[in-house]
Amino acid sequence: MELVNSVLEKIRSFFQKPLPKFLFPISCILFIYVVVLNSWVTEDAYISFRTVDNFLNGFGLRWNTYERVQAYTHPLWLFGLIFLSFLKIPVYYSSLILSWICVGATVYLLISRFAKREGGLFLGSWIFLVLLTSRAFVDFSSSGLENPLSFLLIVLFLEKAFDLKIKADFRDIFLFFFYLSLSYLNRQDTVLLGLPFLLYLYKPLKEKLSWGKFVSASVLGILAILFWSVFSLVYYGYLFPNTAYAKLNTGLTVSHLWPYGLDYLENSFRWDIFTSLTISSVILLLPYFLWKKRILEAALSAGVGLYILYICSIGGDFMAGRFFALPFVACIFLFSEYSSTYLPRVSVLFFVALFLLNQNSYLYITKDYTRLRNDGEIQDEKGAYFRSTNLIRSVQSQDFPTHGWADVGRKHRKEPREPGKACATINVGFYGYFAGEDRKIIDSNALTDPLLSKLKSVSNWRIGHFTRNIPLGYLESVTSGQNQIQDPHLKVYYDRLKLLTESEDLFTKERFMEILRENLGGNRNLIQNSDPRTPWVGIPEGFRCGLGVGY
Repeated sequence: MELVNSVLEKIRSFFQKPLPKFLFPISCILFIYVVVLNSWVTEDAYISFRTVDNFLNGFGLRWNTYERVQAYTHPLWLFGLIFLSFLKIPVYYSSLILSWICVGATVYLLISRFAKREGGLFLGSWIFLVLLTSRAFVDFSSSGLENPLSFLLIVLFLEKAFDLKIKADFRDIFLFFFYLSLSYLNRQDTVLLGLPFLLYLYKPLKEKLSWGKFVSASVLGILAILFWSVFSLVYYGYLFPNTAYAKLNTGLTVSHLWPYGLDYLENSFRWDIFTSLTISSVILLLPYFLWKKRILEAALSAGVGLYILYICSIGGDFMAGRFFALPFVACIFLFSEYSSTYLPRVSVLFFVALFLLNQNSYLYITKDYTRLRNDGEIQDEKGAYFRSTNLIRSVQSQDFPTHGWADVGRKHRKEPREPGKACATINVGFYGYFAGEDRKIIDSNALTDPLLSKLKSVSNWRIGHFTRNIPLGYLESVTSGQNQIQDPHLKVYYDRLKLLTESEDLFTKERFMEILRENLGGNRNLIQNSDPRTPWVGIPEGFRCGLGVGY
């Protein structure tokens, strides 16, 4: 018995010791190596890249140059891309540079906060390692999507929220709402992680701050949201991005989508067990935090749970792990704040077992990596595009990315056929970017199309790809500029929609009245979404973009 107790004491003593300082530079170099070597850009990111190019070429914040449509969910990320691309950096590299800056700043904030409390920067090396163990984090530390900036903003927000228990003056309340506003502008649904913290604000109100100062600070903090909302309403005619209407205005109910959301959750447990266990443990700790009256920790736990519930309710996504990367970073913030003496060495053990000794981990990736794993509706998006869009290949290939859809776009740009004629496809990223700003492209998945995004999706939809049937006469209308839609109700609606998206004068009384009518639901009777859902009939012959059979 004494032997057993002795062994247990040695094990306990081992896990309570801080990590050796020499591990810090090693883990830092390893982190940089893995993040840079795994840098890639998904096809969907090129939808935003086209808007960046059109803006820099003087066409405004547009995807198709003939109409104003917000074909991006992330204004803040988009403006970051525009800024770097304005400096003559190709937009592909702009996205990677911005990703690296955001990821680097995120890790620095996590480690420096932990170091201030524990007494040394070198004690935070476990944070490098635990982030690398998450497949979702590594996958979406680049990709061209807004995730890296979301990582940074959520950590900035959480730092300020947790500091409210120490100090809650006017400046602190302002920054609390300001960081929450920036998160909203980067991606609107990320504010769900921060909403439970609003309940905590009763404390500074009760103890230190008057109602007048609180309201002033909070209003000043959310001015960014107000300014963008006004701009979006005036410029685009809508408060929310077109992508939100395309994915949430499908005619599908939560009962249709929940099974897919649960499949997305199950996929994460199968493909990325460490990320899933980390998020689950934080959610399950909520009763404990409430029992111990650790309100801030409980708010974070509730925020993570609320965000996961939302992701499941909308059916998850087709990109494995994409929407688990952000709550994972929030969970790492919580664990670093919790300061368990066992945490650093336990994290290293997870890293060794799931990353270092795993021959399929991203430590051993090459530029030719391709693993086209599919799990029902969910796929390894990185496996699908990494070989065509990774950083190493970008410096070795003249025509980059090396993908067939990009090649078709380049071919059209060099030898345009019927340049004024519209075409339709369901793969608009690579093709749309490389085909040039003059090409009129209709996205059958409705992400970039203001008319299709208001219609019911087809019966054989795929999660994340809510395809619409193209109304008869719509492609002819876009080609000619004259309304040739055959459905009489939809024809009236399209005329009204063109007033929002194509009129040259933004500030007419007629247009403002139409914006009001559209956003208050006055046009719903013109959109025949009550009819039975039908299968996809495909893209009409003669209007295909040529990306493959039927497209």
